[in-house]
Amino acid sequence: MAKEMDKFDVLEERINRLVDAYSALQEEKEALGHRLAERELEVQKLKEKISHFSRERELAKEKVEGLLSRVDRLISPPAGMGKG
Repeated sequence: MAKEMDKFDVLEERINRLVDAYSALQEEKEALGHRLAERELEVQKLKEKISHFSRERELAKEKVEGLLSRVDRLISPPAGMGKG
């Protein structure tokens, strides 16, 4: 009978370790879920910044092209008014 109690003690200890490991894994999973959500939010914010900077870059490019066009018109002689 003592051997059977020892087997139950061993079984109980193993079950307790299993339950503890399961609880630890659940906590780790929850923590990783929070970290993942934070990273996804960070990625979304960075995508929005990239989009914003791309729009700003495009506007700046259009303004520079417009200014260069105006400068070209200022320094180029009008059609039909060449040398001579």
